Amino acid sequence: MEFLPPAPKKFPVAPDAYRLGASVMLWRIYFRTGKRATSWSAFRYFGPMNSRFDHHTYPKRIQDRGIIYATTGREAIGTAIAETFQDTRLVDRYRDEPWIVGFGLAKDLILLNTGGSWPVRAGGNMAINSGSRKKARDWSRAIYRSYPNTHGILYPSSLTNQPCVALYERAAKNLPVTPAFNESLASPKLFAGLTQLASRLNYALT
Repeated sequence: MEFLPPAPKKFPVAPDAYRLGASVMLWRIYFRTGKRATSWSAFRYFGPMNSRFDHHTYPKRIQDRGIIYATTGREAIGTAIAETFQDTRLVDRYRDEPWIVGFGLAKDLILLNTGGSWPVRAGGNMAINSGSRKKARDWSRAIYRSYPNTHGILYPSSLTNQPCVALYERAAKNLPVTPAFNESLASPKLFAGLTQLASRLNYALT
C-alpha cells in the first residue's frame, strides 16, 4: 500500500496543467437544507473539513479560501452520486433536499492534474487520490501556494476512477451565472435514471 509523503512548503517542479474548456460540463450534488445547506455555485469558505483537497488553513474557521467539488466526463452523474452518498451507500432523495446541477464554464479553467505523472515528479504517488485525506489536504495547500495561476485540481475519483475537480476560490469568476441543468433528486423525472445508477453502484435508493 502506498503512503503519501509529507508535502513540501513549495513544489520545485512545473505543474501538469490541464485546460478545462468552457464547453465542458461539470456536475455536482448540493443540499438546500440541513447542516450542509448551500447554493449550486457556492464555494465553501469554512474549513478544512474532511474532503480530500480542502486547502483551508488551520484552525478550522470561515476564511478567504473557498472550495467547490464537482465531477465531469461521461460518467459524471454516476460519480457525483457515488461520491455524495458514499458514507451510507443510500441515495436519499429527500433528506436535506439534495439537488443535482450541471453547468458549463464562463471561461476556461487551468487545473493541476494529479492523475498523471505529476505526483511522482513532485515526490509523491497516487495515494494523493485515494490515500490519507489529511495528507492530501496538506498537498493541496502546497499546490495552492506553489501554482498561483492554477484554479484547482483535476483528479480521479477513488470510487469510480472517473474525473473529478476540486476548484479553489480562484475559479469563482469562471463559473456561469446560471446552470444548464438544476433539478431536485426527488423529482419524478429523475427517478428512473437514479434507480439505474444506484443499481449500478450497488447503492440503495429511497
